[in-house]
Amino acid sequence: MASFEIKKLTDCRWLNLFEMAYLRKNRPHSWIVCSRKPNPVADASKPDAVFIIPIVQTPDGARLVVTREFRPAIWDWEYGFPAGLIDGDEPVEKTISRELKEETGLSVKQIMHISMPVYSSAGMSDESCVMAMVEAEGTVSAAGNEDSEEIETLLLDVPQIRQLLASKEKVAGKAWGVLYHFAAAGRIAF
Repeated sequence: MASFEIKKLTDCRWLNLFEMAYLRKNRPHSWIVCSRKPNPVADASKPDAVFIIPIVQTPDGARLVVTREFRPAIWDWEYGFPAGLIDGDEPVEKTISRELKEETGLSVKQIMHISMPVYSSAGMSDESCVMAMVEAEGTVSAAGNEDSEEIETLLLDVPQIRQLLASKEKVAGKAWGVLYHFAAAGRIAF
């Protein structure tokens, strides 16, 4: 691996730009990187966030908990799953419970699996998250949404998931594969 130098270009609260200067194949290169971390690259293996895939049991059977959230970067609504940033050294399990409650009103009944850190868009960012499969319970509510959030919580069955995938709606990249899996499997279960 080549060595590099990194220079911080912005000083924002949640996200910053850095310029990386490095040598590859004996030629100088430059790359702009977006990071939430104070030390990009060095801390790249530490997850920034959680991405939660919840299933809830209803009187009509199992449903996949999907969010529809307004995203300023695309100035539109995006379908995805509850997600959020890990606060400092907060344990991942606590972040999963906190973010699920804040974004959907639901509580974690059981965490079924937590992935290793996966990267969101390594071509432009070192952002990583852990993906958590959970069984959830409770009543859907937006009461825990922050002022900057507009989140609608949907409880989808397989035909509704298939309908979403066949639509022209915007779906988050990490969510598409999960939605496709449940649509192809024809059932909602881990």
